[in-house]
Amino acid sequence: MKRTVIAVIAGLLVFGGVIASATSLGGVTSKALGSSASVVASCDTDGVTLGYTTAFDATTGAYRVSAVTVGGIAPSCNGQNIQVSLRNTGGTLSASTATTAVASTSATLAVSPTYDVANVDSASVLIAAT
Repeated sequence: MKRTVIAVIAGLLVFGGVIASATSLGGVTSKALGSSASVVASCDTDGVTLGYTTAFDATTGAYRVSAVTVGGIAPSCNGQNIQVSLRNTGGTLSASTATTAVASTSATLAVSPTYDVANVDSASVLIAAT
């Protein structure tokens, strides 16, 4: 009985230490990654804009995203790869584009298969060196 009590207390102490460490992760910055959403700037320091190409799908009876246009890309990003991920209200990855090389200040990326517009809550844009 005494061993069981000691094991339970030790387990709670370890669990408490892990939780305390996790809560101190902080947000996302260029120096540390944590548990929030933010811009981690590299080649583009002022952010980008997004536009969506949508079309009505008679089969499903819903509008669907078929492409995402990323604008305002800094010229210093040319030659790097870009990809867009669409997320639902729970923050779960729902659809993404193929990775494409940046060639100008805007890029249109196809979403395949198309994705229901009503389920898009947010988007993540990744521009990274090849």
